[in-house]
Amino acid sequence: MQKLKISVRNIISVCLLFPLSVSGQSDFNVDKINPALIKDANAVVRVDELVWEIKSQGEAIQKNRTVVTILNESGEEEHGVLYVRYDKFTKISDISGTLYDASGKQVKKLRNSDIEDFGYGSGGDDISDARMKLASFGKKSYAYPYTIEYVYEARKRNMMMYPWWTPVSDEKSAVELSTYKIKAPAGFKFRYKEYNAAPAVVKSADADGSDLYQWTLKDYAAKKSDDFYPLPEEDRVPHVIVAPSEFEVQDYKGNFNTWADFGKFYHTLNAGRDVLPANTLAEIKNVIKPAKSDREKAELIYKWMQSRSRYVSIQLGIGGWQTIDATTVANTGYGDCKALTNFTLAALRSVGIQCYPALIAAGKEQRMKPDFPSNQFNHAIACALVDKDTLWLECTSQTTRPNYMGSSTGSRYALLVTPDGGKLVSTLNYKPDQNVRNSRVLVKLGETGDGEVDVKVLYTGLQHESRAGVINSGSKEEQKKWLLNHINLPSLDLQRFELTQGQEKDPSVTEKLTLNVRNCATKTGTRLFVKPSLLSRPFELPATGERTTDFYLPISDYNFTDLDTVLYEVPASYKLETTLPAFLIASAFGSYELKTTYENNKLICARKVVMNGGRYGSKDFAAWVDFLKKIRKADRSQVVFVENKL
Repeated sequence: MQKLKISVRNIISVCLLFPLSVSGQSDFNVDKINPALIKDANAVVRVDELVWEIKSQGEAIQKNRTVVTILNESGEEEHGVLYVRYDKFTKISDISGTLYDASGKQVKKLRNSDIEDFGYGSGGDDISDARMKLASFGKKSYAYPYTIEYVYEARKRNMMMYPWWTPVSDEKSAVELSTYKIKAPAGFKFRYKEYNAAPAVVKSADADGSDLYQWTLKDYAAKKSDDFYPLPEEDRVPHVIVAPSEFEVQDYKGNFNTWADFGKFYHTLNAGRDVLPANTLAEIKNVIKPAKSDREKAELIYKWMQSRSRYVSIQLGIGGWQTIDATTVANTGYGDCKALTNFTLAALRSVGIQCYPALIAAGKEQRMKPDFPSNQFNHAIACALVDKDTLWLECTSQTTRPNYMGSSTGSRYALLVTPDGGKLVSTLNYKPDQNVRNSRVLVKLGETGDGEVDVKVLYTGLQHESRAGVINSGSKEEQKKWLLNHINLPSLDLQRFELTQGQEKDPSVTEKLTLNVRNCATKTGTRLFVKPSLLSRPFELPATGERTTDFYLPISDYNFTDLDTVLYEVPASYKLETTLPAFLIASAFGSYELKTTYENNKLICARKVVMNGGRYGSKDFAAWVDFLKKIRKADRSQVVFVENKL
């Protein structure tokens, strides 16, 4: 249940099929491409054909043929390599490839030596029967433009997942012709849904009486993409999701008609695998002795689990979906997300706590389609019901706090798996007032504008994650290097630093810095120019104020509150020359406030920024740019001091 980040077009973990022929698609001379498709494109997909022949509830055959003209290095990065994943349920019968020059003349055929075969996983500790074939003609070996063709066949006996159709792999690739064909026995039921203006299905019957379904996309030009704030890919490119109704895999049968059905299958698949050995049960009883409530019991068990286990990716058995039993985890001390979740749930149930596994699409900004029951998950977590509330537990981490989900699993749907079936529920939503950066900065200004700076910052919610990651995985030297790359000052000397994690229920990180900063204030003649927004988060301005599509401010980056207070101790030899800046800016996207006061040679600057992430309409883009411009103008304001010659 773990994803590898590789081009969606070129990785297929599926099967084999009947012969294909595409009329009029054998001449790959680049001059034959419509110039409108080459404009703004890195590559042009000449032919992309996916065929899925369903033999039964337990078997299917698939064939893929892709022909792409590569126009530049970016197009080569996207389309140059073919990845095909396989396992005990998938048999690859053939992979072939051909390379053509700009005139369409064949230059090279794919050789066996051009195809690599290796284990599929994320690290040396992985335990998996999954493997990957990688086919390539090499990188930068041929003059642009050139064309590559890949064809492969495979047979699949894991029918939990049908291939999805994404005819546009990225918006910088144009498409001449892309088709998805499904052949099924007459009356065979499966499900599909089109998204983002994907072409509608055309249904027909084959000569043998089979049902045929076909989606076709032609002459799709590359988009001149908006570089700033694009919508998530699943919300902007056409695609079709396909899923089984009834299916078989090994000796198991199930259906994905509803989320309840999906949950029933997962529950049945893993029923009876939560039995713990007697010595572990005795250990758990000892662990929970100090607890005075079910929540405290659950938190103690979670911390105990973290201290005695480690994560290992395990992709064995029925599609990597059936967990290793809890006794094995208890004895070995390791497991994957399913196994560690199952082990934790077994421990919780042993002390009478109601709890369930939850399937989720993990990863920053990962989301799913709640309106289409299907396998859209890559991770499992635990959910305990304690003291009339939910307690979410990320069982693969040895450092995460109980009930913290953060940017990886928060603010999205999860499928809660109960004996009665699955139920979609919302995980914790992290709002701006939870993701706080609260800084206090003391600056002792010298007469030349250099400054001795002491900084103390408290990070909470999503804003603490990057620093917590540095603390948990980086050495002292690596922490210092990371800080130097993230301090928003042009010229500094980091004297001392300290990063510590808070001990409160909600996770936090406190950062302390001592800096010597050159030109902390700008000295020009007899004047010092002081910035109230020292060390504050900067905001980049998009290159254009026009927009034709909706835009998205990722909630993991734009749901936050910044509270910045800077106290400048100004040399007694200077006096205030200008008025003190003050700003109050409000919009649908958030708010900005800056206040400054000056008394007894102390300038106090208080800045508050609140941002609201999410999707906004194209008509709102001008207002967003205007909001940013006003913030940037306020942040560039200065307080001017002049030498006091009296």
